[in-house]
Order: sequence, then structure tokens, then C-alpha cells
Amino acid sequence: MNQRKNSTVKTEAELQILRANAVVHKLVFEEIKKRAKPWVTWAEINDLCGEICQKHWVLCGFKGVYNFPANICISINSCVVHGVPSKKMIFQAWDVIKFDFGVKDKKIWINTDAAFTMIIGDGPHPLEIQKFLKVSEEALYKWIAKAVVWNRVGDIGFAIQTHIESHGYRIVRDLTWHAVGYSLHETPYIPNFGIPHTWEILKENMTLAIEPIIGFSSGKIIEKGGFEIYIADGSLWAQFEHTIVVKSGYPEIIV
Repeated sequence: MNQRKNSTVKTEAELQILRANAVVHKLVFEEIKKRAKPWVTWAEINDLCGEICQKHWVLCGFKGVYNFPANICISINSCVVHGVPSKKMIFQAWDVIKFDFGVKDKKIWINTDAAFTMIIGDGPHPLEIQKFLKVSEEALYKWIAKAVVWNRVGDIGFAIQTHIESHGYRIVRDLTWHAVGYSLHETPYIPNFGIPHTWEILKENMTLAIEPIIGFSSGKIIEKGGFEIYIADGSLWAQFEHTIVVKSGYPEIIV
């Protein structure tokens, strides 16, 4: 077995391929933001992801992982993660939609992983939803700022927990974010909470998929069968995610 495939710390050659994958990943997100409108089906967005990746000779990184059947995860309102697109699902105005996607190259099979949340349709949108999404995205960048060499996993978890709870929202303790690379989910797994100066030390060129997992009024989750996971009280959930590279200064955001 290639020993590199066991390493969360990446070489410069591996990072160059990740950056190339990220170019395609960004194209996919740009097109989704243009196309995700009321009355468009989720299946159209799923097909769009496949078409762009095929055009650029890369793979949709999620398809087939844990037997996931689609190119992209699309999760609506109280669905936290792993929503499966279908022709039956149609975007409606003011839906809060999470798009979670990854790109994998055909050379060394290394993954990007990133996500964003948007409100479908033209505004004005409810102010409380706008605020929730703003705080969630702010949390992502507060988290990223802590992902530097010699900081620890607990420092990052503490940063997200403090920011989210100070605004009255809830962290999801039963889901984590993770390192990313040859596997979509690599160690260390990193929770949305923490104690400063505890847990694993971050190293130069670790690749992490940083994703605050945040509930509007509840941090408890439930499963209903299938891939999807939901917030227990039926309230909103938000996801913003970047793949980053740990550096001694500010981390490099890959996508």
C-alpha cells in the first residue's frame, strides 16, 4: 500500500492536484448559484455536477462513498446532511438549501470537500434567516483562523462553540468535521466544541474540511432511514465548508 495514502499531511505535488480539483469545484458552485431557482428540480443540479466534472476529466467525489447514489448532497431546511437529489424534489422560494460537494481527480484520487447554504429565490428574505446564515458563515472563518501549525483540535472547536452559542444558536455535538485527502473522511475527526490547548496538534500541510454544523434552535439530530440526518425539532440548519491547508500563518483555502 502507498504509505502516502495514510497521511493527512500532504506533499506539494499532492496539493497542486488538490488545487486543480478546486478549480473545477469552484466552477460547479458558480453554476449552482446561477441555476438553483424556484421550480428547478434537484435532479437537474445533480446532473449539472456530473456534466461539469466529465467535461474537465474529474470525478464527483461523493458518488459511491458509503454507497451514496448521487453526485452531490442537497439538504433542505431541517435536513442536516446527506440529502439525496431526485426528480421529485423541486426548489421552492425561501427554501434554505445546503449544497455539499467534492471533486476527485483521476490521477491520484484525492478529494476536495466544500459546501454552502443559500436561500432559494429573490428577496427580501426573512431577517432571522439571513442573520442565522451570516453567523454560520462567520463561524467558518473564525474556525479557519485557528487552523494553524501548533494549535490543537480543541482550539478550533472552542472557537466555533463560543461564536455560535454567543448568538443563541446550537452546535451539533454528534457530527464532526474531518481531515480530507485520499479518503473523503480522514483523521483527525474534529467536533464542533472543544477545550483550548487539548487534543491533536495541527501540522504543516494537513488538509482539513472545516464545516461548522449549526442548528437554529436545537443541536439534537435524528435519522429517519436512508442517508439523511435531521434536526430533531424540525428547525433550520446551516452548513458552510472549505477545504483548507494548515500553515504556520493563515491557512490556505483550497476551495
